[in-house]
Amino acid sequence: MILATLDRLVVTGCLTGYTVEEDTGYLQTTIPTLTYRMYADGEASQLNLGAFAAAMAELGPRMRLSRVRGNLGDEGTIRRSNQLCLTAEFESEGALEKAVDVVHRRFVAAPAAAPGSWRFPDVRVVGADPAHTSSVFAHHWASPGASAVALTLGARPPAAGARTVGVRVLCNWVSFLQRSGELAAAAR
Repeated sequence: MILATLDRLVVTGCLTGYTVEEDTGYLQTTIPTLTYRMYADGEASQLNLGAFAAAMAELGPRMRLSRVRGNLGDEGTIRRSNQLCLTAEFESEGALEKAVDVVHRRFVAAPAAAPGSWRFPDVRVVGADPAHTSSVFAHHWASPGASAVALTLGARPPAAGARTVGVRVLCNWVSFLQRSGELAAAAR
């Protein structure tokens, strides 16, 4: 039921998109944690996963990999994608700061970036306040097996029944989320 509601909000532009995630433990932790999503199919995606995992391993976090289904608004339709999410839990805020710097240097699409890097990587940070990140809200609808998560600029959930927590995203995501925030405000 919630997925149909979120789909409607995406199609009408009130949300930029949402994810359906196997592992949403990062939303409940106070440990310095970074999540990084990448596409699950294609050779470039596999190279990206390997490069990102190796770069994070150098910083010594505990890591786990889970599946994500991306649902992104695209001019009145929804583009769905299979993704992988690498969650890295760090011993200190300093190590997490270094991880965010690594994302900026090596995993934002550019000529020298790792293959498969996104222009605007979906990175979510909790348990710390690193540079180059901005505060947003993650609205979480729990269900057995997988949960829906939508990011917005405001604390008010876009649909009933959500648990809302503050997270941080890379600064370039703010302008991405502003578009849906303006449409949602106009719809109220």
